[in-house]
Order: sequence, then structure tokens, then C-alpha cells
Amino acid sequence: MIKVYAKADVSGRVDQMGSSVFLTDLTGWVQIDEGEGDRYAHAQGNYLKKPLMDADGTHNYILDGSTIREATEEEKAAEKASFPGPEPSREEQLEAQVAALQSQVDALLGVSE
Repeated sequence: MIKVYAKADVSGRVDQMGSSVFLTDLTGWVQIDEGEGDRYAHAQGNYLKKPLMDADGTHNYILDGSTIREATEEEKAAEKASFPGPEPSREEQLEAQVAALQSQVDALLGVSE
């Protein structure tokens, strides 16, 4: 029998799948199933119906003990809301540096607003 394993992040979101065919170190992995065939041997791409993550980077599955379930829309929305905002553009970074430098120059010259 081929064993199927899942690995999740600290929030229980499944971020890796594997099988006993390829895994040698099972630290952090949880066995979720066993069977025969490609579905079990090549679990990363064949075991679940959906990919582990959507195109936007939210996880599709949650590990509950030794079972996997689909993430709810609420769980996916909460995960997406936790993503960091976009990095400032080069222009925004430059404007912030110029403003900071101007403040320093004004302070050195004793200029107040």
C-alpha cells in the first residue's frame, strides 16, 4: 500500500502533498490515506480535485487531524485579507526619500512650517 501524506502551515492550511514512494523524512507530515495507483503514488498532482492553492495564492484545503477538507469561502477570505499590501512603486519610494531629506534639511536650517 502507498501512503499519502499532507503537510500544513501553522494555521492548518495544506501546502504540500506527498506519498511514501517519494518521501523519506516524514517530520511534520500527516498520513491521510493509503491505496494503490497513480492517485496515491503521485499525490501532489493527482490526489485532490483542486490545486493546493488558487491563482491568488489562497489555500484550497485545510488539514483537520488526519483528514483534508476544502477551505470555506470565509477561511479563504480571511487568508486573503492577511496578505501584505503591494510594495510602493519606485516613484513612491523616491518621493518618500525626497520628503524625508527635505525635512532633515529644514531641521538643520531651522526652517519651520
